[in-house]
Amino acid sequence: MIINLELTALSKALLVATAMLVSANTAAEQMNATPVTQYSGSDLYMLNCSNCHGTYGEGDGAVTPDLSVVLLDLRYLSARSEGRFPEIFVREIVDGRTTRAAHGPQGMPIWGAEFARSEGLDDAAAERVNAKIDALVIYLESIQITD
Repeated sequence: MIINLELTALSKALLVATAMLVSANTAAEQMNATPVTQYSGSDLYMLNCSNCHGTYGEGDGAVTPDLSVVLLDLRYLSARSEGRFPEIFVREIVDGRTTRAAHGPQGMPIWGAEFARSEGLDDAAAERVNAKIDALVIYLESIQITD
């Protein structure tokens, strides 16, 4: 009789644990099922970049006074690059997984790795990571001041 009760309790515990695991996996799959075309560069910027770079990319974010570097105004990337938006350079800096010895602040988060950590490591997750980086780069290009 005692053995049956222990098995029943163990069976219930395993059933609950399995249900929780299935529920967690389903929630993660639903969250990661966002079509890559739906990422908003503006939203990603506000969530991930604005604390340092400021709401409008002026380098005046809330944590800027605590940084050991002066952040440049992101709205003038094109102006500082002979009038052309430096897309490849910006993509490499935002992604951060490719090191650039002479360029890019060392204290900036490696967004490619951060996005991968939240998205996962499979091919579909890599596509979502690249889509987020693409959306950020497109957004940064859209805020350029050319005058």
